[in-house]
Amino acid sequence: MLASTNTKKLIELIGSPFVNHKAWNLPSDKLLLQVYEKAFYDRVAPLYLHKYRREGWLSELENHYIFVLKRESMTRTVLTDLAANLNDWNEHGYVIFKSIKPYPAIPNDTDVLIFGGKKEFDSGLMHLYNCGYIFHEWAPLQTTLYDPRGKGKIGIGKKGGTYYIDVYCEISTDYVCYLNEKAIKPHVIVKKINGIDVRLVKSVPELAIILFHSVFPERTFNLEHFYLTLYYLADSKFDINSFVLFNEKNKMVYAVRSNLSLIEKLHEEHFGFIPKRIIELLDHWGRNEREVQRFTNTGMETPYLFSPKVFWTTCINKLRDPSFTRGLFSQVLHMLNPIFFIDVVKSLKNRMSERGTYHLE
Repeated sequence: MLASTNTKKLIELIGSPFVNHKAWNLPSDKLLLQVYEKAFYDRVAPLYLHKYRREGWLSELENHYIFVLKRESMTRTVLTDLAANLNDWNEHGYVIFKSIKPYPAIPNDTDVLIFGGKKEFDSGLMHLYNCGYIFHEWAPLQTTLYDPRGKGKIGIGKKGGTYYIDVYCEISTDYVCYLNEKAIKPHVIVKKINGIDVRLVKSVPELAIILFHSVFPERTFNLEHFYLTLYYLADSKFDINSFVLFNEKNKMVYAVRSNLSLIEKLHEEHFGFIPKRIIELLDHWGRNEREVQRFTNTGMETPYLFSPKVFWTTCINKLRDPSFTRGLFSQVLHMLNPIFFIDVVKSLKNRMSERGTYHLE
């Protein structure tokens, strides 16, 4: 099966939360099995497997289903255990983001922001070390740990997923903060998961962060971003006005509208209409017609790498955010260190390559 057919078939299989599906012919086990690898790579495998799981289907499909079910469960357990340990440290001192989806999903890691400054960050990190978490990687404003249950199951980079925890001092890449804690703090909610009180970011900033992050620094659009946006916008409780204000206040509009432009095109192509809320947002902000044309020219295949122009224009627009500008200045100063300079250049080269850096392991 051609890759372009895979994306089309995946969207046909999963459908849209804006479409009320009536009775239809169930897809064959052969088709469900055929699209699995693509669905996993596009981060939507649990979504379609949960949708079509039935007794008596192929054993290979059941094995895939059991795998994603176990990974979902373990990732959720890693997250809630982390929250329980941080609650013991400071129940108001953190928030978890980019880690919970409004549908069955297996995020590649758990992201947590420690509120305060370096002192609070070091204190929270030390508490986690004392709880048995293990160091994996260091970055200027972030430290990656892994849950002790991941010992022997992980590898270079973030191979193995599930057990990794990115602990942030600032939501950032290297020294560049793209959203400071003042923007996040008013949007924290507490949700009980696995019997544990977990501090999460509300859906409005959560969607904004994920769509911005897909452009900067990851430069990748895939079906996870398509469905995450649709599921959030289909929820009547999602506040569109707050979404507009949050993105405009934090200078995230260009990246978000670039994502929404692709989502609009995909939804119209596959379902024959555009959800009203997407039209409202893009009528207000404008569409990235150039990127839509580029996306169309690639056959609307996902994962799709945003053009370098979208990446750099996002950075330029974000310069109006003082936190981002300060972080960028700090980045430039640290690049006077030749070792760090080479590391940054290699990272940028990877991000500007045809493959990019964003994938699920």
